[in-house]
Amino acid sequence: RAAADEAIDTSDLHLHEIERLQWPSTPAAQARLDLHLSDAFFAWALKLGRGQIDPRSADVKWFIELPSPDVVGLLEQAIAAGDLGVAVEALTPHSAAYRALRRQFVRYRELAARGGWPLIPARGPKLVPGAVHADIPVLKRRLRLTGDLGPGDDEAWFDETLAEAVRRFQRRHGLQDDGVVGRRTRLALSRPVEQRLQQIALNLERWRWLPRDLGQRYILVNMAGFELQVREDDEVRLSMRVIVGKPFRATPTFRENMTYLVFNPYWNVPGKLARRDLVPALLRDPAYFERKRIRVLSGWDADAVELDADDIDWAQYSGGRYLPYRLRQDPGPDNSLGRIKFMLPNPFSVYLHDTPSRHLFQRPVRTFSSGCIRVEKPVALASYVLGEGWDGRTVLEAIDAGRNRVQRLKTPIPVYVLYQTAWVDEAGRMQFRDDVYRRDRRLAGLLPTALVRPPLSPGDDSLTPADPSISLLGR
Repeated sequence: RAAADEAIDTSDLHLHEIERLQWPSTPAAQARLDLHLSDAFFAWALKLGRGQIDPRSADVKWFIELPSPDVVGLLEQAIAAGDLGVAVEALTPHSAAYRALRRQFVRYRELAARGGWPLIPARGPKLVPGAVHADIPVLKRRLRLTGDLGPGDDEAWFDETLAEAVRRFQRRHGLQDDGVVGRRTRLALSRPVEQRLQQIALNLERWRWLPRDLGQRYILVNMAGFELQVREDDEVRLSMRVIVGKPFRATPTFRENMTYLVFNPYWNVPGKLARRDLVPALLRDPAYFERKRIRVLSGWDADAVELDADDIDWAQYSGGRYLPYRLRQDPGPDNSLGRIKFMLPNPFSVYLHDTPSRHLFQRPVRTFSSGCIRVEKPVALASYVLGEGWDGRTVLEAIDAGRNRVQRLKTPIPVYVLYQTAWVDEAGRMQFRDDVYRRDRRLAGLLPTALVRPPLSPGDDSLTPADPSISLLGR
């Protein structure tokens, strides 16, 4: 049962055989029981301690090393202590976020066993405050089951109380919280509890792929939630919105230490980005480089010299052809990296940075970058990671000085860039997000405890909801 509560497949744990042999009457039966118990422990311990599958088989952009639990040593400790809980505690992810998500898994499984919730059709009219429609009583019952709406009537009238409940539901699902049941909200309401249960199971598995000790303080970037959290002593000290890579330039999943930041950074445009985006922009608008304060350098060496862009036949580099020059944008308010960049050296050249395009943080889905992570509150983040002596005013003074400046952190801070489509927020509310990078879809096809049918793609209302009779472990 404990394995099932973790959303772990129990089919190879010999549970029926162990139950049959739990009162062995012969030495041979005792030997078989001991063998089954040992094998079940090792199978369960590896699944709990490092996950049920290799993450790279589900996510080619996963670059965090798997835990390596000493299951033999843990078994010996548990036997010596006469308490299997010693091993369970060591193997289970230590984060409060994992424990909260596991509790929600049990809750949603119980809800599914009671028949789940009524489904709102994915297609139908837009429901707005003041409307009267046959879907509204169903909507009220649906929202009550997840705690978005309190007790009340089931009349077919859309009142302001219902509108506020819809807004709560929308915020929990990363939707525009306008209180209107439009196409995307209908699609989210059409998902059966079994799909949400599966989504929780997938994200519990992702937690098991992570180190057991994330650190006393760390930064967690959730790509699917478009959010950054600074966590200290397992509590959120700072949070903000982020912008991540476009689906075809997806941000990878990795862990590195943030070691320094740069005030008023230059932007050395990556070669591929220069070929794909900037050269075509210059060919359309000959004043583009001048307006954006982009300089052309002879190469990537430290002794590269500046060239006159007007002396270069840029047409020969169209169509993504190899570009022998380096394009560099000067520091300033229009710099694509904004006024601060946060460096966590890694093989992917991914870092956190400010941005002049502040309006994009208001979008509910924020996949606009070329892979790097744009942060909503760069001054607050800089103040936190730099620590003592760096309040908001000091950070702004460094920016206003206008000088390109490297500032090292006194203590490096781990940064985890993760993909979580289901989690429990600080207020205890269950949060779900669309599978913008289709990583849930791939994982669902591999995980033994996944639903038979993978989740729908975001915005795909041409598909009908999964069969509500499907359980987490199959039909």
